[in-house]
Order: sequence, then structure tokens, then C-alpha cells
Amino acid sequence: MSWWLLFTAFIGLLLVLFGSTRVTVDAGGVTVSSGRLPIRRFRSDQIVAARSGYARLADLGGFGYRVMPGRHSVSLRPGDALWLVLSSGREFVVTVDDAGTAARLITDLSEGH
Repeated sequence: MSWWLLFTAFIGLLLVLFGSTRVTVDAGGVTVSSGRLPIRRFRSDQIVAARSGYARLADLGGFGYRVMPGRHSVSLRPGDALWLVLSSGREFVVTVDDAGTAARLITDLSEGH
């Protein structure tokens, strides 16, 4: 079994145990956490674009932390999601309440507003 599969299963278990996902945006970038445990951190220079939109679990590969070709996602439910386009060419998607505010803040910070 490969390391990324074990890592994905471990993160999925943590998501289920902690039961919530939090996105923090600041001038340095974006942090995705489950409970108080940081899952992913993206520096501002790694983020090309940010938007909000609806995400179905089927589009994200299911429930939990998912690794798919060209996309990683953290999803505990269908609904409002923050979609990040990264400088690597990949997407990162996280379902979170009020994703529109996070996307606008990321865009404003990247434009220097």
C-alpha cells in the first residue's frame, strides 16, 4: 500500500473524529484545519485564483480528504465550497460555510487591496 493512501485514510479518520473543517485566510495564505489540526497550508504565492461554488460529494471523490488526478479535496458535506487553483496546475477544494467571503478575501489580498 502506498504512503499517500495511508495518509489519505489517516486524514479522513481525523476529519470524521473532529467533524468540522475550518479555512483561515491571511496575507500569508490559506490554512485548512480540522478542529485545531492543520491539514493543508498554501502560501499566497501558490494560489493563482480562488472562487466559491457548489460542490457535490461525487465531484470531489466522496467524503473526507480525497486525492484525485489534478485535484485534492476536503469535504464533509455537499454544498458551498472554496475552489483554489494552484500554481502547480492542481485544484484544491474544501467545502466550508461562506466560501464566497474566503474567495473574495484571497482575491483582494492577492491584488493588494
